[in-house]
Amino acid sequence: MGAVELKNKIYWVGAVDYNVRDFHGYQTPQGTSYNAYLLIDEKITLVDTVKKGFAKDLLAHVAEIVDPAKIDTLIINHVEMDHSGSILDVLAVAKNAKVYCTQKGQEGLIKHYGMKDREFNVVKTGDKLSLGSRTLTFVGAPMVHWPDSMFTYVIEDKVLLPNDAFGQHLAHPSRFADEIGEDHCMEEAAKYYANILMPLGNVISKKLDEVAQMGMPIEMIGPSHGAIWRKNITRVLDAYKDWTVFKAKPKVVIVYDTMWESTDLLARRLTELITGNGVEVCLYNIRKSDGSQIVRDILDAKVLLVGSPTLNADMFWTVGGFLTYLRGLKPKNKKVGIFGSYGWAEGASKAIKKEVEAMGLEMIEPPFEVQYVPNEEELSKLKEYAKLIIQTARAV
Repeated sequence: MGAVELKNKIYWVGAVDYNVRDFHGYQTPQGTSYNAYLLIDEKITLVDTVKKGFAKDLLAHVAEIVDPAKIDTLIINHVEMDHSGSILDVLAVAKNAKVYCTQKGQEGLIKHYGMKDREFNVVKTGDKLSLGSRTLTFVGAPMVHWPDSMFTYVIEDKVLLPNDAFGQHLAHPSRFADEIGEDHCMEEAAKYYANILMPLGNVISKKLDEVAQMGMPIEMIGPSHGAIWRKNITRVLDAYKDWTVFKAKPKVVIVYDTMWESTDLLARRLTELITGNGVEVCLYNIRKSDGSQIVRDILDAKVLLVGSPTLNADMFWTVGGFLTYLRGLKPKNKKVGIFGSYGWAEGASKAIKKEVEAMGLEMIEPPFEVQYVPNEEELSKLKEYAKLIIQTARAV
């Protein structure tokens, strides 16, 4: 599928990357898209470009609608290279195009692409640009998710183009969430938010309030990745509001690794004991699971259980790596329990507790630990620990 008309003379002209599986450490098993938008008016306007290497796709899609050389205006909502990577290719064709971005956007484009001699049109929140029959207004959105980020809003069509907000890493031949399946797109949006935007929840919450206060009704959202939202817009807006405040549900995520299967036995037994008590349970062996999916499930979980054997008087290295990643995402409103097995010396639970406290999360005390292989008596005691976890998860 080539260019797609979203509303009257507003087109998707981006590129779909079916093969990408790693997005700066974020696992993308379903690929992604790099969305760019073309507005046909007295001023022909392109909003965002695509990742380097996909410029031919972008220009070919534009050419289905209009000669790319006729582009008058190029808006860069965000400098990150998956969106600005083809800017020089576009400007090599659209030689007279005027570039619009934030002040930080200008600085970033010069740094990335050496555009010192380029004239930029710097915009800020509330600035407007007439395209003829349409008017664009801009909303500065620093740290959603880079300092240069901004939103572009098409006033007459009530279309919000917010770059990395509301997106999903999802490659698909269809462009709209309702065509792909809204439930599926919502899950991918949650995964995207959890792994990229979670630490910016306070900023995003304030930005959503600001957009509402500016009186900007939204009938369509065109993010920079994945599906475009044109139906049930409030569903994704409400989800973002919940995610920014870490609204939790009765849900337990069990994350662990194991050496000689003792911690694995505890993890599986805990899953059995907790399941069926009004609590959702997700079980993940770190080395055998998609880390990005683990984080998505932690996003709306009340309880996180971390299991590890003791190795060299410390937690297992994969557990340490995962907790380092999670700490950077700054989760909130979670309670964390620790379980595992040790040999001749303990140490894993103390190391995990230190990491959890560094995140500012509340501990469920005491940890559940056994020496060597858990026997039936110890497994029987696990029932009491599971009851505590159930009680904690249901107290949302």
